[in-house]
Amino acid sequence: MYRFTLPLVALLLSACSSVPVETDYNPDANFNSYQRYHWQTETSGSDSSISPFHGQRVKSTLQGLLNEQRYKQAGAKESPEFLIRYYLTEQVEGFGRNSNTRGSVGLGSGRGGFGLGVSVGFPLSGNKPERHFRLIIDVIDTKAAQLSWRGSALINADQDSEDLAEDIEKAVNAVWAKYPPKP
Repeated sequence: MYRFTLPLVALLLSACSSVPVETDYNPDANFNSYQRYHWQTETSGSDSSISPFHGQRVKSTLQGLLNEQRYKQAGAKESPEFLIRYYLTEQVEGFGRNSNTRGSVGLGSGRGGFGLGVSVGFPLSGNKPERHFRLIIDVIDTKAAQLSWRGSALINADQDSEDLAEDIEKAVNAVWAKYPPKP
C-alpha cells in the first residue's frame, strides 16, 4: 500500500507546481531542418528592473537543454539554421485599471447657488501588487528571417532569490518541453 502512496503524492505535488505555458508557431516552418543555432544576443536578456543574473539563468538552462538534444551551436564561420532569443519582462498586477480605486467628479446646483465636488476612493487594505516575470523564448528561422516558434510562461517574482531561480529553471524546462511543436 505504501509503495503506491509515495508516487501518488509526488504526482499530485508535481501537478500543483506545473508552469502554465503558451506556445505558437508558424505551420510552414521546417523544424526538422534545424540543427545549428546562434544566440540572438542583441535582443535577448531581461528588463532593466530584473537582475541580469536571472537572464543568465535562463540562458544557461536553455543551453543545457539544447546540448541534451540534437542541436549544436554554430561556429563563427558556420551558418545557423535558427536563432534563439530569450527575454524576461516584469509584469505588475493590482494597481491601476485592475484595482479597486475609484474617482469621480460631481456637479450640482440648487436654490442657494452652484456646487462642485471631487472624490477619489482607494482600497484601505494592505495588499501589495502581484509581481510576475514573463519568460519568452523565440526560435527564428534564419533563411526565412522570421519567427518560427514562440513559447512563454509566467513566473511568480514575489519570492526569495533561491526559490525564484528554481522557478525560472522550471519555467525554461516547461517551455522548451513544448518544442518542437507537434501539429
